[in-house]
Amino acid sequence: MVAAKRVDIRYATALLLTAREHGLDKEVYQDMLELRILFLNNTDFRNFLRNSAIKPSQKRRILEVLFRNTLNKLTLEFLLLVLRKARINNVEGIIMAYVQLYRKENHLQTVSVYTAKELSDSQKMELQAILTERLPEQTVDLRCETRPELIGGLRLRFGDYRYDNSILSNLEHLRRTFASNLYESKI
Repeated sequence: MVAAKRVDIRYATALLLTAREHGLDKEVYQDMLELRILFLNNTDFRNFLRNSAIKPSQKRRILEVLFRNTLNKLTLEFLLLVLRKARINNVEGIIMAYVQLYRKENHLQTVSVYTAKELSDSQKMELQAILTERLPEQTVDLRCETRPELIGGLRLRFGDYRYDNSILSNLEHLRRTFASNLYESKI
């Protein structure tokens, strides 16, 4: 597993350096985001790539037809190179590694915000301003998601940092506190 991760990082680094040389690092990043979504949402595509019964030449033709008009030429050539080098089973890890490397080099910080109701544009702008002030070295990429089970408040997540001020978590905390019943004598 560690060896596979090293391979992923090596290939991703090589792609990032090549893309930067050609001034295509942002376009390749966008392609990698699209491919990541494809991998996450489409099990048929993942199974197709991992299927050893399908010859590499067939996979190559299918990939060319699928992505000829949608992916940057460099991204498509890279996918075909990974296929030719028999590293196609690593492609998902390579995609993830590229996204992480690009974000790190460009100081992009994705911040996930979970709320019970959708935030208004003014609330998003205010939250963006607060986060930009708190993370001055980073460009904040705000991702908002509604989760009605939170009842109210919000949850915030970026990097290793977690902040939870939702009504659901406050109610859970109260439930645990009352479950220990500090007022009853335990003699």
